[in-house]
Amino acid sequence: MKKSVLPLLILSLSQPAAANALTPEALVQRGLEAGIRYPGLADICDLSRPLLTAGRRPQNAQQRPQPTQQEREQRAAAAIIEPQKVFDNLFFLGTRGVASWVLRTSEGLIVIDALNNDKESQQFIEGGLRKLGLDPGEIRYLIITHSHGDHYGGQKYLVETYKPKVVMSEEDWQELEKPELQFSNPRWGVPPKRDVSIKDGERLTLGDTTVQLYVTPGHTPGTVSIIFPVQDGAETHMVALWGGTGLNFGPNEARMRAYAASASRFRDIAEKQSVDIFMSNHPARDGALESMEQLSARKSGQPHPFVSGRDALGAFQLLTDCALAQAESIKAGDRQKTP
Repeated sequence: MKKSVLPLLILSLSQPAAANALTPEALVQRGLEAGIRYPGLADICDLSRPLLTAGRRPQNAQQRPQPTQQEREQRAAAAIIEPQKVFDNLFFLGTRGVASWVLRTSEGLIVIDALNNDKESQQFIEGGLRKLGLDPGEIRYLIITHSHGDHYGGQKYLVETYKPKVVMSEEDWQELEKPELQFSNPRWGVPPKRDVSIKDGERLTLGDTTVQLYVTPGHTPGTVSIIFPVQDGAETHMVALWGGTGLNFGPNEARMRAYAASASRFRDIAEKQSVDIFMSNHPARDGALESMEQLSARKSGQPHPFVSGRDALGAFQLLTDCALAQAESIKAGDRQKTP
């Protein structure tokens, strides 16, 4: 596993702060130490980075030159990741930028997120399933973790072709039903039409598999995070998939605190469920890219690279502490506040 790309963030503190009065820097220190297994999360702890709102260009930002068609094609080719069986019942489909996870059950497939657009869902989800010897006609549910188009954008093709039930939180259904989306991207497909609305703590059972669905507001008002079992031969492990990772809503203190509270609560739930795997829907965040490389070279008897034991809980401690650090920094006036 790579070391943190932000070593300067790990500060040496002369006097440890009290547990109930930690400075932003002390919170960052504690969070980075807890989540050292997941360097892809470290930028969340960077108190020097501007807190931007997705879809809005910073003031005085220079216009980026438009890439040529050749550059677009090169970037697209570099982003491709071959579909992979990660556990006996869990499969990765997607790109270096965004993931779709597919859970196989005795009664069909549960797809978690639909990538950016219909072209991607057709190429990477439908095509990836076929490459892995799975039948996309067995897709029964599509869980959308939150109301951003890089996770719902490919839903139209899947819904029209295979008729899965589309599952999202009530809060994020409402987000998509607003007259104007908070932000959009020309790469994204159309939002789904209202289907299954879930509440915090509900369970979805398909055949021999039950997934637990929790509403973890912060990234969006109704981000859904998921706990489910996976099999590695005779061993059963528990995955906690965090539904929305980035702090892409500007210097909003209330949202930061909501994010931290959600991560803290979900960590406690994950601990009670004996979670030993942390996953994200962005493979650069959870180390999935490196873990899949290691998995391809894994020999019999070697540990599974995705299984991290209690380090999985450390990811949620990082998310908690570093979101709190950002909130405290905003409160102290170090960042411009958002109403």
